[in-house]
Amino acid sequence: MTSGRLAPLAWAAVALVWLTPQLAAAQGTAPAPADPIRSSRAWIVIGAAATSALGDCTDCEADNYLHSGSVMGNAGVSINQRIDVGGEVVWVPLTSEAGEDLRVTFVMASLQFRPWTTRGFFLKAASGMAFVANWLVTVPVDAPAQRSKAFGLGLGAGWEWRTGGPVGVQVFGGQYVAALGDLQTNAGTAENVVGNFWSIGTAVVIR
Repeated sequence: MTSGRLAPLAWAAVALVWLTPQLAAAQGTAPAPADPIRSSRAWIVIGAAATSALGDCTDCEADNYLHSGSVMGNAGVSINQRIDVGGEVVWVPLTSEAGEDLRVTFVMASLQFRPWTTRGFFLKAASGMAFVANWLVTVPVDAPAQRSKAFGLGLGAGWEWRTGGPVGVQVFGGQYVAALGDLQTNAGTAENVVGNFWSIGTAVVIR
């Protein structure tokens, strides 16, 4: 074989040696697969729950549990693969033992945290306002309906499943607290009125 025929083969070998590290580097920087929980920055949650409520105050007998359903809505953005922030609204319609309607609406800012980015488990905390229509504690029968604003706090946890697209489902449980402070009744002052609400439910998640 002549040297003229060897020259193209030599140049081809040199080019192959030079390109091999470049191809390996390109393969090593391939984008990582999308996180299974967070596929977009915006998210919406709509759900319903079974809720039990208990009103209490300094001189009240805290044994009047009420049971009902509740609905919740949550929306916000993902800061990163672990943290979501947004707003939350929870509406709880109740009926007292005397047959009176009681409505509680929580409007709060919320933060959701996932300890593991590849698992559906999450923790949630929320804080804001609670708007209460009627009494959370037992008062004299002739007491007029009370509309109050309260400090609202929520703590909860749950698990989220994805369905292969932007829509998923979650189960959740949590406790909400409405701290109303002192309320004036026709029989005196109800001191340190607090309402506790415990919920277990399911929701649809859009991310």
